[in-house]
Amino acid sequence: MKLIHYLSKRYIIYSAIISIIAIPLFYLSLQHLLLRGLDEGMRQQKNWIENQLNAVSPKNFVSFENDITVTPSQRSVKPDIFFSEPIYIKSDNETVMHRVLIANVIVRGENYTIRIQKSMIEDEDLLQNLLMLQLGFILILIVGLGLINLSISKKLWLPFNDIVKKMKGYRVDTSDQLNFMPTKIVEFKDLENSISELVNRNNKLYKAQKEFTENASHELQTPVAIFSSKLELLMQTSPISEEQADLINEASMAGKRMQRINKTLLLLTKIENNQFPTMENIEIKYAVNELIQQYHDTLQVREISLETEFQQDIKIIANPILIDILLGNLLSNAIKHTEDKKNIKVEISGTFIRISNDAQDGSAELKESDLFQRFKKQSNHNQSLGLGLEICKKIVNLYHFRITYSFDDSRHYFTVFFK
Repeated sequence: MKLIHYLSKRYIIYSAIISIIAIPLFYLSLQHLLLRGLDEGMRQQKNWIENQLNAVSPKNFVSFENDITVTPSQRSVKPDIFFSEPIYIKSDNETVMHRVLIANVIVRGENYTIRIQKSMIEDEDLLQNLLMLQLGFILILIVGLGLINLSISKKLWLPFNDIVKKMKGYRVDTSDQLNFMPTKIVEFKDLENSISELVNRNNKLYKAQKEFTENASHELQTPVAIFSSKLELLMQTSPISEEQADLINEASMAGKRMQRINKTLLLLTKIENNQFPTMENIEIKYAVNELIQQYHDTLQVREISLETEFQQDIKIIANPILIDILLGNLLSNAIKHTEDKKNIKVEISGTFIRISNDAQDGSAELKESDLFQRFKKQSNHNQSLGLGLEICKKIVNLYHFRITYSFDDSRHYFTVFFK
């Protein structure tokens, strides 16, 4: 949920709750005030009637209102009684709510009951009109507040949205400066300044790391190459004992391994720094067929059967070098850890590629938490560096793909989901 919607929703909910509470309170308060005013008027009218009865004989009392009656009573004087009552009006042929006052008075030693009733229809109409006006006013207020809040919030958050948009397109391997939208909001200014400082530090660190990686790779390649060439020359010297030959051979293998580690670590660093910006349309089926052709001789010599099941092809946009490395590492990993005369299967569907191979005798399910970790080897293969699957993981993360491992029926399954 967007922040603007989050805030607007709470404003509206708060206004609605206040309205739900305020409208009934307003209605009851107004009704109480109207009834109190009506009762006060009827009480004054009762006092006037009582004074008139004392001045003239009750029999001679004339009321010009049909809603006032004076009748003899056997009751003693009691407090006045006010109540509301629906009364049928014959002339209008309808029932109307009336406010009624019943009072007992003593006139010249005789008890009389005075009944005064007044129609409440005008008060109820007034109350309903006022209530409708209040409802309309509150509705307009809530809608207006919501629209004003939405309009102001959109303008207010424009600098923030600009920051988010530019940060999404930011790449550390470019030297473009981030120019943010000017704003008067202090918090947004602080955010822009903090991001600018962070971007500048990242650019400096990226350049320093890139230079270090390039320099380290270049500087290491030369002594390693010299080391390997000197070992080859040493192998050609004589006399040389069998023990010396074994030691020189082991040193040569270590030198070659050092070269491979250097190249692989350099590749990992380049992937992490996104130094493969070139993007092309790639057909996975075509890339896999190219790799299978490269491993044809190895498969034939080891008598490993490779089965393919290509359904709907997958087309992606990525760097072709990285995709070749991803698929090549998975396929070579399967070949490396498959015994001779066993089986490898490559499946391509519309969203994924799955490479599976028969497990070696005595091997079990691999520990998935360590599979994609650097230098975490789960086999004793001499040529394994423990970096191949980590490279796969880095490439997959770079393009927001997903890679999974499973073990079923004595087979290892590696699946890359492209969508």
